[in-house]
Amino acid sequence: MTDNITSAKKYAKAMLDALKDLNKLDEEYSELVEVRQIFKDNPALASILESSQTSADQKQSLLKPILENGSEFLINLFNIIEEYQRYTEVVTIIDEFEKLYNKENSIVTADVTSAVELSADQQSKIADAFANRVGAKKVILNTRVDSDLIGGIVLHSDDMLIDGSVKARIEKVKELLLN
Repeated sequence: MTDNITSAKKYAKAMLDALKDLNKLDEEYSELVEVRQIFKDNPALASILESSQTSADQKQSLLKPILENGSEFLINLFNIIEEYQRYTEVVTIIDEFEKLYNKENSIVTADVTSAVELSADQQSKIADAFANRVGAKKVILNTRVDSDLIGGIVLHSDDMLIDGSVKARIEKVKELLLN
């Protein structure tokens, strides 16, 4: 698995550099995200495409819906993927590309857990406050509800954890009382 990630990072870096040179980073990003979703929604697709039992015509017919309206960049990418048999790494390659894209554009992803469902306004305020704190242009929040928190939120992004939950405060008070 480590070799796949190392390989995917190399592909992702090459893709980012090429798209920056072509000045097509944003438009190709959207297309790559769509392709990743196709491979995620159809997990057997990569194995079938990589199988030696799948003929060139069969591969072409499987890839046609993906590539028929695809950009020249996407078609070239899939020619390379075919040549080096990296179909099973497509999702990982695009995941790694997205990480580089986000870094390039100062986009941060954060997981927010709250005791109750957050409104769109609350999510926006949390995203704005976190963006200011970490110096990001944009924050993408992945939200989930955990009623065990009692109240407040827990925000986790990369190596940063901000626990503003009532549960954590109660635990802290409990610890102070017992020591």
